[in-house]
Amino acid sequence: MDQPIRAAAVLRIDAETEARGAVMRRAAGRGDLRRVRRGVYVGADHWQGIEPRQRNLIEIRAAIDATRSPSLVSHRSAAALWGLPVVGAGGTEVHLTVTGDSGPDNRRTYVRHAVAGPVPASEIDGIPVTSAARTVVDLARTDGFLTGAAAGDAALHRGAVTPDELQAALAAVGRGRGIRMARDVVAFVDGRSESAGESLSRVRMRELGVPAPDLQHVVRDDQGFVGRVDFWWEALGVVGEFDGRSKYGIDEADRSASDQLWEEKLREDRLRALGLTVVRWTWSDAWLGGPMLARLHTAGVGRMRRAPTS
Repeated sequence: MDQPIRAAAVLRIDAETEARGAVMRRAAGRGDLRRVRRGVYVGADHWQGIEPRQRNLIEIRAAIDATRSPSLVSHRSAAALWGLPVVGAGGTEVHLTVTGDSGPDNRRTYVRHAVAGPVPASEIDGIPVTSAARTVVDLARTDGFLTGAAAGDAALHRGAVTPDELQAALAAVGRGRGIRMARDVVAFVDGRSESAGESLSRVRMRELGVPAPDLQHVVRDDQGFVGRVDFWWEALGVVGEFDGRSKYGIDEADRSASDQLWEEKLREDRLRALGLTVVRWTWSDAWLGGPMLARLHTAGVGRMRRAPTS
């Protein structure tokens, strides 16, 4: 009987080691190994003990190693490597941009994007990947406005791209499929947006005809600094706050939930004391659109329109 295999690292088998391959396939059948792709296995215990990004790296490396022509990790997979949010787009397949006619040997494990010319590239953890600007443009072209805008906001906020680099990435794509959507995204993105939830909220506001707010407005009272509010409609005296957010680059783990709630209450009391209306909403409210819009409408912001269905 085969002995249990508890590999901590990635294991590969070649065509000439079919006997070992059979042992590894049986080990995978027993649950000792996890098959990443044909000929590539990971110890099951190791796989369970690593974070999703590390699993994604293993899957991406396996796909890149299988290519037979120059390839770059791109689209959603590139966003994962860059640490950019992918909002509104599902699927766990590895995305590769390939120059030439060939690609990985098992096309069920990846999504292939063929291009004729060179693509701006970078390297992350030794993996060739499309530039951050090209990644944002690609996401907008293939996955739509929300996905592109959330990734673009984050890329700008973190300094991974500049507006000029986004414009250059647009120009490099030329007249390809989805370019109009990408242009709209590049014109819309704003590095002042500090979380994926804020980006989602801004997109829904755009879709529903809500007047564009100022972002990260500083409010002061006679005691001094009150806070930076997520959304600000000065003429209406309305503050909009996205709840349940995790700000890019800010770790809230060091503060207890009760401390955070108390600080938020004190802050909101000071805002209301200035005569401001404070409107709060959650991810679910913004995703559906209608609940967020109803609250803003009650505060006098915008007009009611039909919310998106997805």
